[in-house]
Amino acid sequence: MSPEDRLAAFLSADAALARPAVDAAFVAEVMQRVARRELQVKLASAAVTALAAGAVLWACAPVLNLAVQTLAPVLLPAAGILTLAAAAGLLGAQVLTRR
Repeated sequence: MSPEDRLAAFLSADAALARPAVDAAFVAEVMQRVARRELQVKLASAAVTALAAGAVLWACAPVLNLAVQTLAPVLLPAAGILTLAAAAGLLGAQVLTRR
């Protein structure tokens, strides 16, 4: 046994003795509460972001409506072609994965 192995064995034994007994149920409950709190914070921030984005889009609605009315006739053929290409790609991928 090399000196490094003896030192590692000594430190691992010392660490096992120094570690207090852990209540698994308590640790699980604390982790669950922390995860629940993090989820609530993330949901609240997502709700605030969605509300702000909705307010900005509502304020910009007249300009966006004008832009859509102007660009829609021009972009309609390209949108149709892209939709058909995307549908063909998705269906083709499904057919190829079944083989």
